[in-house]
Amino acid sequence: MIFRRAIAKLRAQDWTAITIELVIVTLGVLIALAAQQWANNQSQRDQMDVSMKAVREELAVHYGYAVEYRVVYPCMRAQMDQLRDRVLSSGATLNPARLYRDEDFSFVIREPDKLYSNDAWQAAIDDGTTQRISPRMRRILAGHYGQLHEIEAISQTNNDADYGYIALTQPLPLDPTVRYSILKEIEQERGRMEYVDYLNGQVIDYIQSLGMLPPPKDAIKTTERWGTYQFCKAHGLPMRSFKDAMVAVPN
Repeated sequence: MIFRRAIAKLRAQDWTAITIELVIVTLGVLIALAAQQWANNQSQRDQMDVSMKAVREELAVHYGYAVEYRVVYPCMRAQMDQLRDRVLSSGATLNPARLYRDEDFSFVIREPDKLYSNDAWQAAIDDGTTQRISPRMRRILAGHYGQLHEIEAISQTNNDADYGYIALTQPLPLDPTVRYSILKEIEQERGRMEYVDYLNGQVIDYIQSLGMLPPPKDAIKTTERWGTYQFCKAHGLPMRSFKDAMVAVPN
């Protein structure tokens, strides 16, 4: 309609009216584009808020896992020391280790077994959120999530070794070769446990660097309900204080 009027006025050579009509059309287009851009920006901001909220919640879970591991690490080390001493002090036949039973499984060594989810981080990558955050935050988050794969891989190796220790609940004959093989496996796992403790300290550092540490009381409450903590407490095994466990290990 506006264009038809403009053409009619152009034929009548009403240049002032034509100019006014063109200005109105141009302003209408610019306003529509601005409104669309605002709506797009708002949608991106809303999506970013949702994605980063999910990442923050995921990091809170990781923090709880890291604190738990660092709290019970001295307990795990003590269990490995007891097992090593048992092998060393046994004669030609192993003095069998104690087999503990939980609701779902049996074990000789009790340690945490957690899966560090990366669902929120992957979703943030997929929806483009990671491209809209600062390079520093993106770098820290990438380092954090990359390190989780290493923790899980080492933990899986330790879990496989723990299943093997169930064999030590039997009076096995111990010749020098067998004794050495068992002690070697024990020392290797002790080393892996120490390294995972170190990595979990760095997990805390990553989250602290992002300014996304959850309330300490949440991590304490979570740790106290996990089976490893309860086992260590019930058997009077040493544990790290929550205060010390929450101290970050610099990356």
